[in-house]
Amino acid sequence: MRILRQYAMLSKRLFLSPFIWKAGSSRFLCSRADGKFLQTTKNSAGGFVVVKMQRPPANGLNLDFLTELTILLEKLEDDHSCRGMILTSSLPGIFSAGIDMSELTLSENHGPEHVTAFWQALQIFIINLYKTHLVTIATITGHAPAGGCLLSLVCDYRIMAAGNYTIGISAVRAGLFPPAWIQLLLADTIGRRQAELSVLQGKLYSPQEALKLGLVDKVVPETELQPAAESELRDWLQVPDAARILTKSNLRRKLLQTFQHNREREVEDITRFVQTDSFQNNLKEFMRNLKNRSR
Repeated sequence: MRILRQYAMLSKRLFLSPFIWKAGSSRFLCSRADGKFLQTTKNSAGGFVVVKMQRPPANGLNLDFLTELTILLEKLEDDHSCRGMILTSSLPGIFSAGIDMSELTLSENHGPEHVTAFWQALQIFIINLYKTHLVTIATITGHAPAGGCLLSLVCDYRIMAAGNYTIGISAVRAGLFPPAWIQLLLADTIGRRQAELSVLQGKLYSPQEALKLGLVDKVVPETELQPAAESELRDWLQVPDAARILTKSNLRRKLLQTFQHNREREVEDITRFVQTDSFQNNLKEFMRNLKNRSR
């Protein structure tokens, strides 16, 4: 409970005022609103919102970013004029690198309690996005390793830019294990055997390889991403909401039950695992390699 209270307090401290809402209503006052890490544009006529992630250099998911994403999603769900969301990135060549691994680095001022709070925040946003009644389209503008791939997997439809980009659940490459429900989600998407090969080796796939596997649903030239996403979303919105929402709920119930059953244990396991010397040493080496590659 103490961790959840800390999470709630952090939510209130975040600078979210640029997301402007009409008093007594959940409608946007403006067509565009910028938060600390998010740029939101509403298409009132189409009934959808485009959410662009903008946390340089790679849209790494830290506690503040996840909190902002969670609060925005809740506001969009409360807006009865909003039926869909396109999740994308404003950073060239990158959708999201996934978890900001510095969140898992232990120090005197950054202990196990922070890791616990961070992982709970990750669970909250990812699962809320997975079960949202909104139609969600991931427009994958570039690289999407590890948690970046997970962000797209919990959306209803995935469109990736053609080019020299990669996508995949590559957590083991950083010395981290993907929780069971993430493995099940991947297996639901690409089949059990391919999921095993993928997560055990931390495989990363080109856009065309990902399309062949079923990891993404469509690959288009980068300049056609936004039009393709909006066209796809409009097709989805032709389906009556009530029928679509109930069908989606039924399809996702089993995995959600698995997640809820293991939720607290997963947080404990991750927090314990992150404290091991082997993980911290692997993480330091991984971070060094990242820094060297970025030079």
